[in-house]
Amino acid sequence: MTTNDVVVATSAADSAAVDDVRSRYAELLGRQAALGAAVLASIGTAGPAFDDAHRAVQSFIDQAVRPQLRAAMELIYPAAATVERSRLLVEGLLGETQLIEQAAARIARDSDRVQIVAHAEALRVLLEALLGKVADLLLPALAEASGISLAELAAQLPQVEHDRGPAQQQGHSHGGCGCGEEDDEVPELDVREVPHAIRHATVFGAFDAVPVGGSMLLVAPHDPIPLLHQLAERSGGRLAVGYEERGPHAWRLRLTRV
Repeated sequence: MTTNDVVVATSAADSAAVDDVRSRYAELLGRQAALGAAVLASIGTAGPAFDDAHRAVQSFIDQAVRPQLRAAMELIYPAAATVERSRLLVEGLLGETQLIEQAAARIARDSDRVQIVAHAEALRVLLEALLGKVADLLLPALAEASGISLAELAAQLPQVEHDRGPAQQQGHSHGGCGCGEEDDEVPELDVREVPHAIRHATVFGAFDAVPVGGSMLLVAPHDPIPLLHQLAERSGGRLAVGYEERGPHAWRLRLTRV
């Protein structure tokens, strides 16, 4: 999602709805990226870490990704199909949705670790492309169209829930676990190329995928102090921050859910 274009909306409510849905999608993509990174990080580990990460991806697909795709098909696409310049795009997005479902099915049925990681990455890329087109093309078209209330449509879309899935339990899913052992690989999220408007939502989604005792590495273009305050508030203070690099071109922070 670029979110750099100015949205010309028929009302302030519709303009706000564009920003709201974009933030939801950024949160969804951030969490999906973190869950996929956890699968990759645990690919060479012994014990239940990989299976836990695999199940977490499947659970998130069922509980968050599919509801968003279904809502887009039932609410956004039919409305966008009435806008002439969006009709062909809607047809293409329906095809892309089928590709996402195919990738999700492969994640569920495959038993080979390398293949599961590949399918998870394919799903991430496909989902980012599809939601990016919805956010950057369909939503502005709907906000601009007369006779369509994007605000009313957005109010019917599912929220990205913040509750913890199967991978959010105490353990060695990824990162530290408080037992003195430290995993070599920790999922990393580099937000330097993420548009500022959705950067915080992307990090929120990624950190939501971190289990208790787990960590993620955040790479930011500056010291993200306001973001850290928001994360601490969002997590009820259950956040530990360690700086691994302090600029000038990148700030690398280890964020741990305590």
